[in-house]
Amino acid sequence: DFFQRIARSMSAGDIDHVADWFTEDFKLHDPSIGGFRFGHQGAQDMLRALAEQVPNARIELLDMVEQDDKVAVRWLFAGMKDSESVNLSIVAIYRFEGDRIAEDWGIAARAKWP
Repeated sequence: DFFQRIARSMSAGDIDHVADWFTEDFKLHDPSIGGFRFGHQGAQDMLRALAEQVPNARIELLDMVEQDDKVAVRWLFAGMKDSESVNLSIVAIYRFEGDRIAEDWGIAARAKWP
């Protein structure tokens, strides 16, 4: 499945599949990670920002709901940063064009859990 492949790749630190995962005119609608991002460079910046927030993260797809050309996903990024346990919970709605993501509306919340 598409999102499971993304989770496996990102968990392995491999974020170099932007052209496979995102359209050329991709749009990220999430000001929480430093503003809106566009195109393949914007997608790469988004993935790099996620990797920096939770280095060496274990990434899990927790829930997924599909309707027409949109898919809603709830993610968990779990890892360590500065010797502290970090969990980043993300809920995102993705709009697809063909088999790639064209738009991403995401909300991320960082939590430090015991």
